[in-house]
Amino acid sequence: MKPKNLSPVALGLAWMASLGVVFVLGILSAFTFHLGPGAGADEQGDLTLAERDLALTLERYTGQPADLARIKAVGAHEAVPPQLEQALRAILREPDREERHMAATRLVRGLPARRTVAAIRFLQEIPGGPARDQLWGRFLEAWAEQDGRSAIALATAIPDLRERQLATQEVLRGWSKRQPSEAWNWAVEHGGTTRRAERWLEIILSNLGAANRETAFALIGRLPDRGFQARMALVVMDQILQVEAPREALKWLGEAPAAGKPEVAAYVAEAWAMLEPEAAARWLRESFPREIEGLARVVGEWAYANPAEAADWVWESFSGAARRELLNTVAAEWLAQSGPAPLAEWLNARGPDSSLDGAIEALALATAQMDPATALIWAQSVVDPDARGMLEILIGRAWLRAEPASAGQSLPVLLASESARAVLLGPEVFEELPPAHEAAFDEESLLLEDDLDDEEEDEPAQ
Repeated sequence: MKPKNLSPVALGLAWMASLGVVFVLGILSAFTFHLGPGAGADEQGDLTLAERDLALTLERYTGQPADLARIKAVGAHEAVPPQLEQALRAILREPDREERHMAATRLVRGLPARRTVAAIRFLQEIPGGPARDQLWGRFLEAWAEQDGRSAIALATAIPDLRERQLATQEVLRGWSKRQPSEAWNWAVEHGGTTRRAERWLEIILSNLGAANRETAFALIGRLPDRGFQARMALVVMDQILQVEAPREALKWLGEAPAAGKPEVAAYVAEAWAMLEPEAAARWLRESFPREIEGLARVVGEWAYANPAEAADWVWESFSGAARRELLNTVAAEWLAQSGPAPLAEWLNARGPDSSLDGAIEALALATAQMDPATALIWAQSVVDPDARGMLEILIGRAWLRAEPASAGQSLPVLLASESARAVLLGPEVFEELPPAHEAAFDEESLLLEDDLDDEEEDEPAQ
């Protein structure tokens, strides 16, 4: 049995449906390639995504259709085609820094390498400034990703010192993204362990710290100077902490060089203390008991959250100089938050101890403005006699400046240190007189002076 032939009406409907499908696909294709329905697909349909971004950026900043054929032309003699120069100048006038960065990034991703180099030389001739430096640096960074050695050769040949330093840093930023070991070796070879080399290596490690940490720590291990190793390890850990929680970052501590491990551990603990200060303090104390300076910063965060708990832990867990340093940190934070009363109550519950001297000094000085007499009493509980005398002198002088009459009456009775009495009360015979006798002494002196003056006036002239 033969199939039935299609009628002319059915054929017409099928033909019209196929035309509709083709039209819709054409519209969708035009949107996909950032073109209008009437654009020439033959000319622009084979562009890569980077080239389409380049075309859109050129059109946005020049107001004209992108002449990609001229920009990509291999045999063109012009260093920077007119449309590219026009776009660069317009981007330099862009007030928003982020917009400038995005525009520059879209350009460098779509331009051929030789046009990128031409743009670098063009921008180099423009006077330096925030916009020009940003744009020039972005082009240098992009070129260095493709050809780091050629880019660093251009950068280091620039005669102006400021321009050379800026170019070198941007080239190392790009070079280290693709070839970190080569960029590192160049920086060490040309900078050694100077501050300049440190800046260069920080740039390289900033790229590696978030993406290739094993390589970053391995490169640090090559450095001959242990102090330099420690500083660079902190750079890498800073990058890790930007993308990972402190507890997670601790797993990378084993990769840090031995010389810098305590400092790196303290750095992580300090970041951890923003969330869990007690846990961070206890971990650092157990893992690195000698890292007191770093622990002080962690304890400071704990004191911000709960000063009484932090003070109790320090008092029970430490002794001697370590206890004093940590209690000084707690006292400063406690006074700043709550004033003298809570710290005074806590100190009253502890017996005399030299490790409390620093906290007592802070309390006395904080109290001196409101109640200098009480401040002097606190000062006299300091164990160190030299520190006690100096503290009395400081409080006494401030009191004499603020309230000379009240201080003059009270200081002879309240001062306990001989050094403070000698400085603040003057001659020994005067300092031993009670306030009432001092007043009588002053009156008798004035009467005696008046009698002498009268006798001189009555005496005949010679």
